[in-house]
Amino acid sequence: MAQLINLRPDIFRGDDYPIPLEFRRNGIVENITGWKVYFTVKYHDTDSDDDAVIKCDVTEHTDPTNGKTLIMLTNGETGDLVPGKYVFDIQIKKADGTVKTIMKGKVKVIQDVTKREN
Repeated sequence: MAQLINLRPDIFRGDDYPIPLEFRRNGIVENITGWKVYFTVKYHDTDSDDDAVIKCDVTEHTDPTNGKTLIMLTNGETGDLVPGKYVFDIQIKKADGTVKTIMKGKVKVIQDVTKREN
């Protein structure tokens, strides 16, 4: 359903982290106009969404007619993360209201060294 263009299992605390996605069904590009993409990171998959350490909702896509979107985590969102292991998932809500979880996994947050701001 979705192809992750560049998802690394580790991220550095405080880094910007782009997650480009491309949606295809049976090799054919899907038009994702009107879709919402949800990216959620938690300590445990049973935690409530209110307790998520990152909640990113994407409603404006980079190229919706060609099935392309970008989940963009900012250094502000990753800067307060405690180094360690987390769970994440990516869920979509199509324009017709259909909801589907397209990916679930683990991500490791690594302590950064540089702390200064330019």
